[in-house]
Amino acid sequence: MKILTVILILIPALLWGQRYQLNSPRILVDSVFFRQKAKVQLEFDLDSAIISYTADGKIPGKNAPVYKAPFTVDSSAAIRAKSDHPHFLASSMTEKLLFKVSAVPDSFRLLTMPDTAYKGNGAASLFDLQKGGRDLHDGRWLGFRADSVVVTLQFGQATANRVLLLSTLFDPGAWIFPPRSVEVYGQSGDRPWMPMGRWMARPDTPWKDRPAKYDDYLRVVLRPVKVDRLRIRVIPYGPLPDGHPRAGTQAWLFIDEIAFQY
Repeated sequence: MKILTVILILIPALLWGQRYQLNSPRILVDSVFFRQKAKVQLEFDLDSAIISYTADGKIPGKNAPVYKAPFTVDSSAAIRAKSDHPHFLASSMTEKLLFKVSAVPDSFRLLTMPDTAYKGNGAASLFDLQKGGRDLHDGRWLGFRADSVVVTLQFGQATANRVLLLSTLFDPGAWIFPPRSVEVYGQSGDRPWMPMGRWMARPDTPWKDRPAKYDDYLRVVLRPVKVDRLRIRVIPYGPLPDGHPRAGTQAWLFIDEIAFQY
């Protein structure tokens, strides 16, 4: 298979004297969300090709390390990689974000039921540290067409998480849009619920210019206050916008993970 790939690439280049751009390498990880460590593997099937990469979000340049073997990261990272070959143009850069999670709730409850076609494993899908793929029926995505989505959760002991990450997706061709806003409230003991943080979408974001994205992470900054219970309220996009082929129809909201960081 590798020999056939080389032949299929080289023959057109020899016939027309052109240099073709390489495909981007593949970034494979055992888990996008992790508690201790995550294993990273880079792949590109072409002899004499090399993969340059970084783990700090910087663009891989001339001094970037060359991939030799799988490696691990023990903190949140932005893996960026590109392929190079002496007979072809360098590939475009590919990227994958990894998140070290500070805490996982001991119990949780989904107060808004997902659509029966995209119910995954219920609330457990939101806290299993498993990223959903492009198959919306993979058991990791929850799909909603509701006015709001409410989740409550409890930690074993009061903790002060600094960031809430909401993993969602955007695919306008499939009527899937990110939420309008995310509200987080906290409670400790028998004290009243208090606002912990809020995220709001930019109203001027042009949806037509955005490609589909199945790894869209919304970051809600939380108050540095210890609480043992949280209530999360996600407001969906609502009716599809003007200019969309199904304008006025309720947009889908998909969520596959809720994670916390110190």
